[in-house]
Amino acid sequence: MRDAFTAVVNILSKQFYFFASLASIVGFIILFINNEAATWIALIFYCVVVTSFCVALIYTLLKLINIKNQDFDSKSTFVKYETSDGNVIIFEIYKLIQSKKTILTEHLFNFKWTGRIMPEITSDLQEVINIVDQKDPAKYDKAILKFKRPVYYNENEVIHFKAKLDDTDKKSETHVSNRITQEVDIIHYRIILKYKLADYNSNAFLERKRIDSINDNYDKIREIAFDPTTKSYEYHLLKPELGYIYRIRWER
Repeated sequence: MRDAFTAVVNILSKQFYFFASLASIVGFIILFINNEAATWIALIFYCVVVTSFCVALIYTLLKLINIKNQDFDSKSTFVKYETSDGNVIIFEIYKLIQSKKTILTEHLFNFKWTGRIMPEITSDLQEVINIVDQKDPAKYDKAILKFKRPVYYNENEVIHFKAKLDDTDKKSETHVSNRITQEVDIIHYRIILKYKLADYNSNAFLERKRIDSINDNYDKIREIAFDPTTKSYEYHLLKPELGYIYRIRWER
C-alpha cells in the first residue's frame, strides 16, 4: 500500500505544486480587496481547485487501471559479446526500459545459451534472485533480476544482465540474437573476438526470421565488416520490425 500511495503521489506531484503556487498568488491578491469579494474569490478558487484535483485524480486512476499487457516499454538495448580465447565468453546486455505497471520490483530476463554448460549469471545493477533452467533447447531459460528500489509508472530503469559462458567444448552457436516482441528504438551490437588472427577478415551476417516460423531458415539482410584494429563487429540496428528474431552470425 505504501508503494502504491507513493506511485500516485509521484504522478500527482506536478498538479499539486501548480495549485500551491496559484493559491499563494490568489491569497496575495485577496489582501487588497474587500471582505465580500474576497469570500467569493476564495470560494470560486476552492471549487476550481477541488474540481481540477478530482479530474486529475480520476485521470491518474484510469491511467493506472488501464495497464498494458507488458510490464514495460523497451527504449534501447546494448549487446556485448567478448572473448579472448574463444573458450570463455562474457556476454552482457544493458537495456533501458520504461515501466508501464504501477510498481515494478523485478524483471524477468529471458536468455538462451546454446552451449552445454549452464552460464554463470550476475548483474551490476540488480540482484539475481533466481535462475530457471528449462532444460529444453526449444525454450528460453530465465533470470529474475530484483531492483534495488521499486520502479514506478513511467519511470526509466537500466537493466543489466551478465553471463560468463564456458564454450571449451565448442558446442555453442556463434551468433547473438534478439526476439522483437515490442517496439525498440535501437539495438547496439558489439562482438569482440580477440583470439582472431591478424589476417582474419570474414564478414558477419545480419539475418532475421519470423518468430512464428516453423523452420530455422533466416533471411539475410546485410553483411557486417570485421574491424581488424579492434577485432570486433559492431552494428546499430534501428527500429527493428516487430514479430521477428534478428541475429548476427559469424564464423567460429
